[in-house]
Amino acid sequence: MPLPSALRRLGRHLLTAALLLPAAGQALAADTPPLSLPDAEKRLLDANPAILQARAALAGARAGIDIAGARPNPVLTAAVTSINPARNGSGGYWERPMDSVLRVDQTIERGDKRDLRLNAAERNLAATGLDLDNTIRLARIELASAWVDLRAAREVRRIADENAALARRTADAAELRGKAGDLAGVDVARFAADAARVANDAVQAELTLARARIALARLLGNRLPADSLDTTDDWPGDETITPAPADAERADILAARQRVAQAGALRELARAQRTRDVSVGLQYEHYPPDGRNTYGFSVSVPLFLGYDYRGDIARSEADYTAAEQQLDATRQAVASEQAGLQADYAAARRRHARLRDVVLPAAERAGRGADVAIQKGGMSLTDYLDTQRNLRAARIEAIQARADVARAALLLRLAGATP
Repeated sequence: MPLPSALRRLGRHLLTAALLLPAAGQALAADTPPLSLPDAEKRLLDANPAILQARAALAGARAGIDIAGARPNPVLTAAVTSINPARNGSGGYWERPMDSVLRVDQTIERGDKRDLRLNAAERNLAATGLDLDNTIRLARIELASAWVDLRAAREVRRIADENAALARRTADAAELRGKAGDLAGVDVARFAADAARVANDAVQAELTLARARIALARLLGNRLPADSLDTTDDWPGDETITPAPADAERADILAARQRVAQAGALRELARAQRTRDVSVGLQYEHYPPDGRNTYGFSVSVPLFLGYDYRGDIARSEADYTAAEQQLDATRQAVASEQAGLQADYAAARRRHARLRDVVLPAAERAGRGADVAIQKGGMSLTDYLDTQRNLRAARIEAIQARADVARAALLLRLAGATP
C-alpha cells in the first residue's frame, strides 16, 4: 500500500476515534473530604469573620447592662485645714491645732435615670442579639451562593476539560490527514484554531473554579485550604417554597423595632436630665486643743443656669425619628427583596425546565445523529464540530440553569428566615 494512502487511512481512523470517543474525566484533587452544604453551614457558625464580630458585639452589649445599672459611687474626702505653721503645738498629731475633716458625698439620681438606662441597654442587647441572627442569615446566603457557584464550576470545568481534550485530538488527527494530503491546509488551521479556543475556555473554567474555591474558603474563615476545597455532588433541594406567614417578621425587622424602643428609652433619659440629681454629704470634723468634734450635713443641687440639656433632648428626638424611619425602610426593603427573589426563582425554574426538557434533549439527538452521519460521510467535519459545540454549550447552560434554580431556592428560603 502506498505510504500517502496509508497515512490518509490512519488519519481518518484517528479523527473518527477522536470525535466519537468521550474524554475521560479528570479526578479532582481532594486533600479534604467533599463538603456538603449542611456541613459548610456548621463550619460557618464557628469560623465566619462576620459572625465572630457580631458575637463580640453581643458580648459588649451584655456588658452594657452592668454599665447602665451602676449607681453613682460615693466620694470620700479627707482633708486637714486651719494649719498655722507658727502654732504647730506639741504632742501627737491628733492633739495639734489643725482642723481634720472626713467627708462622704453621695449623688442620688432622680427621674428614674437608672431604670431608663437599663431599659435602653436591654433594648440594645435584644437588638444586638437579633443583629447576630441577621448576620448569620446573611452569611448563610453568601455561603449558599458560594457553595452553588463551586458546585457548578466543578461541572463546567469537567465539561471544558472534555471539550479541550476532544478538540486537541481532533486537531492532531486533522494535522495528520493534512500531511497525508487528505485535508486542505485551511481546514487543518481551522481545527488548530478551534482547539486553541477550546483550550482557552478550559483555562477560564479552571480560573472560575479556583475563584469559587477561594470565595468559599474566605466565608469559612480560611480554615480549610482553598486549593483542595470541594463540594459533594448533590444539589440543594428546590422544592416549592412556601411564603412566610404574614405575621412573621425577619430578624432585621425585629432588630430595627428594638432600635426604635431603645431610641425611645434614650429620649426619655435625655428628658430626665432636667430632673435635678441631689448630692448628699456627711462630714466629721476634729479640731484640737479642746478636743471638739463636730458633724455636718449638706445637700447640693445643680442650677441650670448655663445649660438645660435642650441639645441632648433635641438630638434624642432626632435619633428616635431616624430609628422609626429605619424600621419603615427595613420593612420596605424586605418586602421588595422577597418579591424580587420570588420572581427570580420562578424564572429560574422555567428556564431550567425548558433547557432540561427541550433544548438539551434536542441537542443530544442532534449530536447522536451527527455521530451516525459523520460515519456514513453524510456530514462535513465543520458541521459535525458545530453540532458538538452546540451540544456542549447546551450542557453547560443546563448546569448553570440548574445552579440558578438551587441558588434562587436557597436565597428565597433564607430571605424569609426568622430567628
